[in-house]
Amino acid sequence: MDITKYTFNELSVTMPTDPKLLNEAISRGFYNNHTKYNKLFSTLFFDGGTLDFKEDISIQFKANATMYLKSFMRSMIPSHGEKDAICALLLSELVN
Repeated sequence: MDITKYTFNELSVTMPTDPKLLNEAISRGFYNNHTKYNKLFSTLFFDGGTLDFKEDISIQFKANATMYLKSFMRSMIPSHGEKDAICALLLSELVN
């Protein structure tokens, strides 16, 4: 799946887990794992922080994925493990 071409769902605080994104996160090894992107998610979730974006990503993808990332982290519906996996997936496409 090419995440950079993905159409993200509508944003809300009650966003459910997107099965396509979760399956992609699982297939790339981000579910229940400790990659540098899972660790970055944990830091952002608990402590906040800034992102060092890749220079070669499109402005539109960066804006859409970042808005989705922030909203999904705040959503009350997904389990923490699902948030961790999907956010790590997105972060792997967004940051160095």
